[in-house]
Amino acid sequence: MRLFARCGFRVAPALGMATLAAMLAVVLGGCVIRPGASEARAAAGAAPWAAATSTSQWNDYASDLVARNAVGQFPAFRTFAYMNLAINNAIVQAAAQGLEPDGAAAGAAAGVLVHLFPKDKDATMGRLQREIAALGVQPRSRFQSGVEIGGKTAADIVALIQGDRASATWSGTLPTGEEKWSSRAQPPQPPGGAHLGNIRTFFLTTGADFRAPPPPPFASDAFREQVRKVREVSDTRTNQQVRVAQYWENLTGSFAAGAWNALARSAMAARGFDEPTTARTLATIHMVAFDAVVACHDSKYVYWVPRPTQADPKITLAIGLPNFPSYPSNHACISGAVGRTLDALLPNTDGVYEKMGRQAGESRVYAGMHYPMDLDAGYEIARKVTARALQVGVPKDKPFMPQGR
Repeated sequence: MRLFARCGFRVAPALGMATLAAMLAVVLGGCVIRPGASEARAAAGAAPWAAATSTSQWNDYASDLVARNAVGQFPAFRTFAYMNLAINNAIVQAAAQGLEPDGAAAGAAAGVLVHLFPKDKDATMGRLQREIAALGVQPRSRFQSGVEIGGKTAADIVALIQGDRASATWSGTLPTGEEKWSSRAQPPQPPGGAHLGNIRTFFLTTGADFRAPPPPPFASDAFREQVRKVREVSDTRTNQQVRVAQYWENLTGSFAAGAWNALARSAMAARGFDEPTTARTLATIHMVAFDAVVACHDSKYVYWVPRPTQADPKITLAIGLPNFPSYPSNHACISGAVGRTLDALLPNTDGVYEKMGRQAGESRVYAGMHYPMDLDAGYEIARKVTARALQVGVPKDKPFMPQGR
């Protein structure tokens, strides 16, 4: 299998594994991903003036808030999805009134962020006021009109946030038996994110739309072969595989959502995307990521598949173990979906983002925490979620509303 190739890991000289830009040169199964010219420009870091859209700058500010408040993986995805949906919808409504998009973007972003991060309200509103004050009298008036539209749009999105069921708690019971997942935390903890599969989605009808097929029975030869493959990696894990596992862990800063957000903004700035296109693209990729999380957790808590270290305690871990079932892989679902979506929405990518998403999935097998079948099921969910999102689409001329129940 390509997954277990022992090729050397190489990174383009201009990039570094310690930077987000290095994601464009990471290795898939030991083979170098070679970005095209546009990806190389994005990886080198777009010039500040190329990224000077209000949408991009408010996303940068949101990344800081997510990092400062250490909200966690799923709340980070939720933050970027709803904020960018508000920005997109406000820009559409501003255009209908003949107003520029930047004021609408700022007002919408501020309104959603104040709701999600109430302790930072003063800082957020202060940032908005500085953006307004920097303008001359005439543009300031038009900008403020856009801000008002953005504020009203944010209020509509906040109502959606309050009703998406993300704050619900899980009241189910844990299954028993060696064939079912159990917490490896000490002391054991309740399963993480067990309620996520029931949250309202954006492009899907429900999280069960693309439920993964049943995995092989725990006592079967097929399952034992999955365990054997993970044990093989664990017993022969290379330094490079450890670094790849650590690279994609994304447990600090703005988490995986922020990492993909920064990469997408850099790529769009390098291509000269305007404000509406930037907003629509960011809204799409983050709503796709959100739906992929929901779909993945729906499957996880249908099957309760034990982690490899539960099936074989001699398997070692390269990073910490998440406290929820194994099948399918979140990294394969989420990064697989975001990568596919970026390839679809950005011109001339040569499929580099899907390859990156696949390596994010493979990093979890390197880490000893997922079976190859978890990746396969996750990539298939990613494919289906992406296809549904692109079929539904985020229109240019009218606000988008969630399709989920």
